[in-house]
Amino acid sequence: MTRIRAIVVDDEEHSRESVRALLAAQPRWQVVGECESAGALRAAVARAVPDVVFLDIRLPGADGIDLARLLHALDPRPLVVFTTAFEQYAVDAFEVQAVDYLLKPFDDQRFCAALRRVEQALSPGRPRTGRYRQRLVIRSIGRVQFVDVAQIDWLEASGNYVEIHAGAESFLHRERLRVLEAELDPADFVRIHRSIIVNRAAVVEIRPIAAGDCSVLLRDGRRVRLSRTYRVALESLERGG
Repeated sequence: MTRIRAIVVDDEEHSRESVRALLAAQPRWQVVGECESAGALRAAVARAVPDVVFLDIRLPGADGIDLARLLHALDPRPLVVFTTAFEQYAVDAFEVQAVDYLLKPFDDQRFCAALRRVEQALSPGRPRTGRYRQRLVIRSIGRVQFVDVAQIDWLEASGNYVEIHAGAESFLHRERLRVLEAELDPADFVRIHRSIIVNRAAVVEIRPIAAGDCSVLLRDGRRVRLSRTYRVALESLERGG
């Protein structure tokens, strides 16, 4: 049985000891490092990238969210479980695709639930998502919404925003289309126009129209234009990848 390798990052020794003790009771898990600072974490992952990092939000001279973004750029990318006393960073944690967000003090049952989530994410046959987003956080006045990327049918540029269409719902997300495109898995999403990206799974029909362009019918009933300048996208859709 391959053991899951974890690094525990916290500037408080008793917090590291607590996580280490809980993991010691789990036969599938192995603590391969402990770090009390951002510098120590950077040095540790430079030597060997673990499967999981248990990461405190606030460290001396460092922000846990920024460190999670650093980890996000590694290949392979370690999963992140935040362990913190500060509840106000939960939305930021979702944005960096943390597997879980544990509020101190957490009990054994809650900690084990986080471990099961990690184990499921690492289970054989389940592809690692790498650097691609699985969920989007949509901020608007008075609320925060979460949208699963797999549910998105298509996206359209709108200035500094992106209109996200998922079934009967639409969302306005403050991010440029080209930036968001780089964070979507190209195996699932393809640009068919300078302002439109579609989910391959949402494409129902393609019809040629004037001047080499095509009309693309999506599962939500909407038709969007595939520009002839994105001919490679048409070929990709026709062969299914």
